Amino acid sequence: MAGSSSEAWRGEHLARQSQSRRVDPEDWDHSRTRRQVRPRRLQSSNQRLTTAALFANSHHNLFSHSLINVVGGDQINTPAEDSEAGLKLLYQAIAHVGAFHDSETRYPPPKCHPKTRKAVLSDISSWIRGAEAETKVHWVYGPAGAGKSAIAQTLAEREQGNHLAASFFFSRSDPFRNNPRSLIMVISCCLADWCGNSQLRAAIDSAVKTRPTILKSAIEKQFQQLVIEPFKAIPKESWETLPRVMIIDGLDECLGSDSQRRVLNTLFGGRDQTPLRFLIASRPEPVIRDFFSQLPHCGITARTDLSDDYFTSRDIEVYLRDGFKAIAEKSHSDVMAHITLPWPSYGIIHELVQRASGQFIYASTVLKYVGEEYSLPVEQLESVLGLPLGDPDAFSELDVLYRQILSSNRNKARVIQILGTMCVIEDVRSERWRELELSKFCRHRIDDRKVIDIVEQLLSLPTGAVTVSLRGMHSVLQIDSGIVKFRHKSFRDFLFDARRSGEYFIDKALFHEQLARVCMKIINDSSPLLRSYAMYNCLKHIHLAKSTSDLVTELRCFNFCDMIELYLITRSSEYWSHNTPHYVSQSIPVFQKYAKVLKSHQIKTLSDSLQLGIYVAGTDGRELSKKFLSDLELLFALAMDCHYAPLDAIFPHNTPRSIDILVSLGCTISFLSMREIFLCLDPRLHSHSYSRASSNPVWHFINFERGYRRLANYCLRTIRYGPWIKDHWGLSFSLKCGYIYAQSRMSELLYYSPLGMELQHELKKTIPYLNGTLELRKVLLWLQDFPDDQRDIPMEVTIQRCSKQSHELSDANLAFYLRRQRILGCMDDRQRRHRGHES
Repeated sequence: MAGSSSEAWRGEHLARQSQSRRVDPEDWDHSRTRRQVRPRRLQSSNQRLTTAALFANSHHNLFSHSLINVVGGDQINTPAEDSEAGLKLLYQAIAHVGAFHDSETRYPPPKCHPKTRKAVLSDISSWIRGAEAETKVHWVYGPAGAGKSAIAQTLAEREQGNHLAASFFFSRSDPFRNNPRSLIMVISCCLADWCGNSQLRAAIDSAVKTRPTILKSAIEKQFQQLVIEPFKAIPKESWETLPRVMIIDGLDECLGSDSQRRVLNTLFGGRDQTPLRFLIASRPEPVIRDFFSQLPHCGITARTDLSDDYFTSRDIEVYLRDGFKAIAEKSHSDVMAHITLPWPSYGIIHELVQRASGQFIYASTVLKYVGEEYSLPVEQLESVLGLPLGDPDAFSELDVLYRQILSSNRNKARVIQILGTMCVIEDVRSERWRELELSKFCRHRIDDRKVIDIVEQLLSLPTGAVTVSLRGMHSVLQIDSGIVKFRHKSFRDFLFDARRSGEYFIDKALFHEQLARVCMKIINDSSPLLRSYAMYNCLKHIHLAKSTSDLVTELRCFNFCDMIELYLITRSSEYWSHNTPHYVSQSIPVFQKYAKVLKSHQIKTLSDSLQLGIYVAGTDGRELSKKFLSDLELLFALAMDCHYAPLDAIFPHNTPRSIDILVSLGCTISFLSMREIFLCLDPRLHSHSYSRASSNPVWHFINFERGYRRLANYCLRTIRYGPWIKDHWGLSFSLKCGYIYAQSRMSELLYYSPLGMELQHELKKTIPYLNGTLELRKVLLWLQDFPDDQRDIPMEVTIQRCSKQSHELSDANLAFYLRRQRILGCMDDRQRRHRGHES
């Protein structure tokens, strides 16, 4: 949290502390694990001890951050409790968000010109200050550029200290403010700080202190415990004296229609349990519009449509006139000294008002363009006025202006290339593509200040080229301290709409295609920044790319194993100390994500082969031992099985590692360090120049089926130990987890195993230990694949076993089940007569 509100919060908090328990401000430690408090000083009326008196006869004493308890008579000194620890945790959780109306991250915020928007501000202010509002929700909506955020900002500043209880400003481009994760925590912190009610503040503090995990809970539960419950803890009579208006701006910039709907459902769900009123500003997106149109929402919601008149044209005229006056008399007074004032004429201002079509963003863009720091305002204005009039739709004039701004650049092609690259980089940072992250343990985030460097290196541009190329774009871009942001969403909409932007159209799919091809070339680049970017974002670019013939050709020939190897070495070096089981278990989901991406471009060869096995080679060029290869097949089989049936689903409360499963099944494996092996999907794509494998590697095929068979054997043997394990159920969890895994996965492992007499023989010995209809049915399904002359277990024996074991499975149901699975066709007449006799 930053800005004046955070400073006020800290100041008031320190003042309360100094009054309540005489603690210096330095005693505030924001760490959750280190909290220092000073002892409460209790003194009797007859005795005051100083440190010097206490240790008058002692020598060489050294005290550092020590706590000294002095007991005199009946006195006992105890350390003071850490006050408002819950609020400190809440403050830490939102300190980085910057969603308040006065946060530093939003400076300078948009707000209404003092002489404009008087009518609409007056109407909304009347609703805010009304003693008894008929509606608890007020929706302010309008198209992009209508001034919604400026109105919300102005109202928040006016009502600060009066009726404002909380504020939250969403932002599409800010990863901390484009989702609802922090919304309720920010609201709760505002209530504790701005309402000035000590009971409400204490209730919020207690809620967090009692259950700190609420800070990671869903917003619905947070709203119940951090907002509704604290209000219930204070007398209802005090509600009338509290600030009660919450301003939420830019709900449409909360990414995802589901998130927008969640926010509205959460706020509306508790509207009758608190005194709060909600002022919500947004564009009339379909999800938001439909929500407010539903019963009973429409009956309790006041509305302000900014596309209505509200003297908008007059306000835009005032805004333009004062803006041009500031340019002529202040920012550009040196080059405007010879111009006759007032400048420009009323006729020109009237022309600009007409072109604005009620959009404040048009007027704002014109003033920024005319007032460029290194420009001549008169020439800039003439350029604006010389633009042809477009279609009569709402954005026609704005589109013409955007095209003018773009066409004024010397190298238009480079500007579009830079803007397109920045847009797709922002795209891969979106939460929408989180499922393509290579590891759930890593959330690689691109620093905003590194974006310009990344763009220059990806496009092979010289240092400083991006800043120079975008120098004439300050009217639509915010460029500050190495960070580039779009000032208005409408400019992004313009660039992504081919009908509006024409030659300046940015085809994001095509830019993803270009960056995908770049990433495949730079995966082994010497630049750590480029190598890291390619490693973590190549898959996303491939997934979102347009399927051009060049891309598909390069994908078919690309040695993706180099990327996987680089990624696995990096992650394993950080977390798992070069352990082969972990290396293998982490490689499977990475390969699977690659297979998913390839299928989106109609490339299935490698993804299909991944279901059968993988190739491995030693880095020293020598052949690997048969024992090691057999153990590696077992490791890969377990890793593949755990990929499709995660261990945390089988063991939800205490999930073991895959290596623990193998040990508890009785497997003894020997494995090399991961740095001594190299994985490859197809040796024909192996790149000798980049990988760690030798120039002439000896490739071995790891057959997943053989691994499944061996793993199934271990499971069958473990199941036969079932009675002993049940008699000794007090065994440690690590010893029992193998039996639990075997019972859960045995039938599936059989299904993926190759047919063989050895496995059939193990199954024959294990059938008496199988309890449950489902397991027996799956055994039947597996046995049907054997020809009669190769079936070691008579089918009738298994059927008898099914009939005797299951009370739920009647003979008729079993016959129907077998017929449906086409097993009856594999039985001879003798078996059928036997079945009829038993019935």
